[in-house]
Amino acid sequence: MQYPRITRNESKAIELTRWLLTPLGVWAFIKTSPSPKEIISAIFQQFICYSIILFALVPSIFHILFREKNLSAKIALCGPVGFFMMNLLKYSAIIHHRRNIKMCIEHVKTDWLRIDNDLEIDIMRKNVLIGRKLTIVCASFIYTGGMSYHTVMPFLMGSPASSVHFDEPRPMVFPGYDVIFDPYITPVYEIVYCSHCLAALIIYTITTVSCNLAANFVMHASGQIQIIIGKLNGLVGDEYKSDDKCLGEKIGDIVRDHGRVLRFTIKIERVLREICLVEVFASAIIICLLEYYCLTTWNESETIGIITYFLLLMSLCFNIFIFCYIGEVLKKQCYEPGHTAYMIDWHRLPPNKVSALILIIANAQVPRKITAGGMLDLSLSNFLTVMKTSLVYLNLLRTAETS
Repeated sequence: MQYPRITRNESKAIELTRWLLTPLGVWAFIKTSPSPKEIISAIFQQFICYSIILFALVPSIFHILFREKNLSAKIALCGPVGFFMMNLLKYSAIIHHRRNIKMCIEHVKTDWLRIDNDLEIDIMRKNVLIGRKLTIVCASFIYTGGMSYHTVMPFLMGSPASSVHFDEPRPMVFPGYDVIFDPYITPVYEIVYCSHCLAALIIYTITTVSCNLAANFVMHASGQIQIIIGKLNGLVGDEYKSDDKCLGEKIGDIVRDHGRVLRFTIKIERVLREICLVEVFASAIIICLLEYYCLTTWNESETIGIITYFLLLMSLCFNIFIFCYIGEVLKKQCYEPGHTAYMIDWHRLPPNKVSALILIIANAQVPRKITAGGMLDLSLSNFLTVMKTSLVYLNLLRTAETS
């Protein structure tokens, strides 16, 4: 089976990334040769995104710090406010690393153009599919639970934001506007409510694109490593016994491809370092709050609240699991070329060619990993550590509430 249109596969590899980054005003800075009109439009989009998010955050933070006296209400508001602040920081990190993201995407495009046989294309397409599935599952969880929290749940069970106006039937997720104007009159309420929903869409898009960047880049690197492993396994074959020059070219290509993949992993770490730092440490606190909300609504027998909070809890846990899972995948995959180079029948190779395999083995021994700000390695064992930490925070929170 032939694949004459490599560019189609290449575009599929970054399709979801393009869709998610475009409404956030970032894609224009990443695509090749953007027009001045596209740059200006992207800057305006970023300004709008920041403005809408801050419109929800600033009054809420002021309300929590200076107006709300009830501890339970403060805890109830800290969850959505903290989640918005977390993703605002991730959005800033994505914009800050736009050049590094562009370099990674250009690297992906170049790798697709370098593929020269159907087997390698199949390997890469399978890894692209895994990255797309992880992104779609992440988006399904976060949009379903998040939009339910902002649209359905407040009308069915009220919201902490409207607790300052008990006579108002109109719920609001974020409070604090009544200091400046009355947010419960028409059409002001409708405008504020729609702005909150739009802010939620922006925030959930940021969450999804963070997951997408990590999944796409790491699975692409995994595919490239699988191709290198296949080349290593086919290195000691009858067709190379009598062709020393061909064997040398084959080994040289493998060493160059391995070095290229390792350089790509450094770029991935550079892009994801701050995003993972915010994701891991902030999510541990927010997961703790969601666990608290689930227990509270369970005691109050609020079915809608339990379902909504449970979906949000699952989505955040799944997000952290994705980051830790891809960190584990990257670490294990980068080790595999060295292991394969050692396990093949290298003793059948000419002595002057075997020394080249030492480079692969030595480079594979250097740990390649994704870290949360250089402080915590993302791995499945550390995923359990984050979950345990959230439970510790939950116990402290319940103790503080009862005391």
